[in-house]
Amino acid sequence: MVMPDQFHRDFDNPRDAKAEIRAAVEYLLRASSARDDIVREISEIVRQVANGLPPGASDPFDDDAPGG
Repeated sequence: MVMPDQFHRDFDNPRDAKAEIRAAVEYLLRASSARDDIVREISEIVRQVANGLPPGASDPFDDDAPGG
């Protein structure tokens, strides 16, 4: 189980945050042969963060139809 505190990290600068994202993405892609699924999941995480949704939340306006 992931605790909410683990979602809020302090970074010294944007470069450090991007380096951690890159390392996590590289790990996920190495750990799975389903690369397309991993990329879709990462995109979904980024979309949720951009929309201010909490971790694991679904977007009530996302009906799987084209355009969201």
